[in-house]
Amino acid sequence: MKHTLLIGLSVLCLMGCGTSQKENDGQLTPEQISVFTSSDKDLENVYMWAKKTALSYAHDGTDSVGYWYEAALPQREAFCMRDVSHQSVGAQILGLGQHNKNMFTRFAENISESKDWCTYWEINRYNKPAPADYLKDSEFWYNLNANFDVMQACLKMYEWTGDKDYLTDSCFTNFYDKSLNEYITRWKLEPENVMARPRYMNQPDNFDVNNNFHTCRGLASYVENFRGLTMGVDLLASLYAGYNAHARIAALCGNEEQAQQDMLRALQYRDIMENQWWSEDSSYYQTFWTEDRKFYRGEGVPFILWFGATENPDRIRASVKDILSREWNVENLSAFPVLLYRLGYYKEAYDYMVTLPQMDRSEYPEVSYGIVEGMVSGMMGVVPSASRNTIATCSRLPEGVNEAQIANVPVMDGYVTVKHTGRSATEIVNNTGKDLTWEVSFVGNCPQVEVDGKTYSTVQTQDNNGNTIATASVELPEGSTLTAKVISLN
Repeated sequence: MKHTLLIGLSVLCLMGCGTSQKENDGQLTPEQISVFTSSDKDLENVYMWAKKTALSYAHDGTDSVGYWYEAALPQREAFCMRDVSHQSVGAQILGLGQHNKNMFTRFAENISESKDWCTYWEINRYNKPAPADYLKDSEFWYNLNANFDVMQACLKMYEWTGDKDYLTDSCFTNFYDKSLNEYITRWKLEPENVMARPRYMNQPDNFDVNNNFHTCRGLASYVENFRGLTMGVDLLASLYAGYNAHARIAALCGNEEQAQQDMLRALQYRDIMENQWWSEDSSYYQTFWTEDRKFYRGEGVPFILWFGATENPDRIRASVKDILSREWNVENLSAFPVLLYRLGYYKEAYDYMVTLPQMDRSEYPEVSYGIVEGMVSGMMGVVPSASRNTIATCSRLPEGVNEAQIANVPVMDGYVTVKHTGRSATEIVNNTGKDLTWEVSFVGNCPQVEVDGKTYSTVQTQDNNGNTIATASVELPEGSTLTAKVISLN
């Protein structure tokens, strides 16, 4: 199993607070960061709209909360845990790494026992819990998925930036530890309790079933309107993701025993989902478990894929089919481009990406950030890994699109520029400040690629939609520009 591979990796133990990422944002102007151009002007226009819209939600450090961007309902002047976790990669691409770190720090520093090891679900520009979601520590709104969503996002931020604070700073490690221990116990989220936990927990003495700050203080799902729910498949998937993320963090810090324990716990949640929530007769996952001990169907399936909670290829394909057969709100739709590109559903990903700006509620901040991530990490395939010292690319351009380039994407301590010529050639410029390994991929049966006159053999795999992906590993020195070309493609 590939999870066991990360435990055995030889990694450096990253002790102490580590060194923060060198600030990228002051080196180039926002106009110069992550500039997208293409022979497909529709794609260009969509990206330009997304970038302009996303940056319009970003605020400098003059507010009490520090650097932040809007990640909640428009006009709230606030950011919530779920939305920041989902917007953070798009924000990093646009040069908002400082904003990401500040907002995740605000969430991490406010975890407390008086809130039953929750933090503030939503924080406003005044560095206060948003009044729409919080009255006092015993009365507030909170979705239990959020701690684990933040943990997964913080690991992604480390991979993009190389900032070791996400792994070792005491503010973050305290949040991780409390979330995977006291929080789990307080809310009865242990594997042996998740299917038997009560609907309402940790409520004040004056509990009022008509008070949302009582009944929604510890929702067992991101779905907020299903009566009687005690566990959502999205919460189960997020529990897997939280422990999986912490296993990777522990391994990166040299704590292999902790990494192994976390991975075993993550797999316990996966086993519950695969063995109890999958309907073999209907070929779909159930999404709600209620106080009357019955399964129901509703929202939630996209989060199984978002959290990577299943590796079963048949069930992933069935889940994509399930998703494509239904209508969704923009919060869900915003994640579809990057998810579908990575799973191999290129046409569907493209269609969602180019139509999102015209959809109802397209002003919701998550939409523009989701398009940016979908285009750069999905369609262009740009995915860095600080832990492995790699940068991956894969052209998933639509048929007929001759060229596309994303220039000056903030990665680690600098930038990369990636240009695809159809699906047959890719050029990369490494200005990250360090030597990297370039994992250059092409779609199709391609045994070899040529990189600046040198031939490299590829490793061929398949994505979940059956596309063959050919990947070569190429040394990419700092300051270099390399071009990879397909030698033969079947």
